[in-house]
This record gives sequence, C-alpha cells and structure tokens, in this order.
Amino acid sequence: MELSEAIKERHSCRSYLPTPISDETIRKIVESVRLAPSSKNAQQWKFVCIKTSKCSKNIANILQNYYIKNKDNKEKIAGASSVFATGKILEQCPAIILVYEGSKFINRQRNEDISAILGIGGAVEHMMLTATDLGLGCLWICDTYFVRDEIADFILENFKGTKYENFIDKDNVLMCAMAVGEMGEPKHEKPRKSLDNILCIIEN
Repeated sequence: MELSEAIKERHSCRSYLPTPISDETIRKIVESVRLAPSSKNAQQWKFVCIKTSKCSKNIANILQNYYIKNKDNKEKIAGASSVFATGKILEQCPAIILVYEGSKFINRQRNEDISAILGIGGAVEHMMLTATDLGLGCLWICDTYFVRDEIADFILENFKGTKYENFIDKDNVLMCAMAVGEMGEPKHEKPRKSLDNILCIIEN
C-alpha cells in the first residue's frame, strides 16, 4: 500500500473480530517505531503488547471503575465519559499495545517533556499507518491516561517472576494505548476541515 493510500485508509476502528494477531505482526508494527523521529534520538518509548483476554478485561475494569469511583467529582471525570465504550473495545480487541514513555532516559526539563510527548505521538502514528498497511484496524486510545498508574502497577505485578520483570519500572509512564486487530466494521468517514482552514503559506 502506498503511503498516501495508508493515510487515507486509516480510521479509528471501534469494532474488532476475535481473530488472533500473531507475534510477527505485532513485531512488524512496533518495528516501524524504531525508524520514528525522537528528540535528540532519545527513543524514549517502550511497548507492552497484551494478547490475553484476562489482562484486557482487567485493564477495562480499571478504566471503567475510575469513572464509577469518581462520578461525583466533576474535575476528575471531565473528558472521561468515553471510558465505558473504550473498556468494551479493550475487552473485544485481540491485541492492545501499551505505549510507555521512558522518562528516566531524558532530562526532565519542560521543553524536553514536550519533545518526549511529541515523539510518542509520532511513534503511535507510525504504528497506526503500519497496521493500516497490513490491512488491520487500529485505534489510538488516550483514556488509559486517566488510570495510567493503576494500569502500570497491574502490568508490573504480572511481570513479577517472569523474564520481563525489569522491562519497565516506575519511571516508565504509560502515555496511551493502541488497539489493533481485524476490523469488525466498515470504514466510516468523518468530516475534515478544508486545507484552507488549517494552512497558511508565507511567501515573503
């Protein structure tokens, strides 16, 4: 698939078939991140792929319980009304890629904080376009940030006693997640702003 075609075909898929996603496919998707730009080539990312329904359901429960627990706190639930829909997607999707920012590898000055976040955005975009190129659906999930610490603790607990025990630690911040799998819905078009509304070219 040509790059321009992948850009046009990518969409936020919210329904997935239960077809398993192979480790090879996940590796191809994350391999694309190795070529993504990052500030000072810090490559400040780490990825954990969840392919078990038990873990996915636990993460979904953590997310949904956040809203239930804080339903009377308007400040905490601001923007969190989508967590129930996101939880259902997480339970249904055959593969979830958790995206961590390895903060211990960079100097925590404000401009570098912003650079790190921009780098994570570029990394996720590379993964999404690669997934699209492979004929898969994908969804960039930011709701996980509401419960980033709880999910990170859950993953760390599951890593204890395994070969991944030291793969991530408390310095690795869970920034977002990406669902990936065979699409269970047709592509749906969303309205886009015109180019003239988003671009200004200064010639002199």
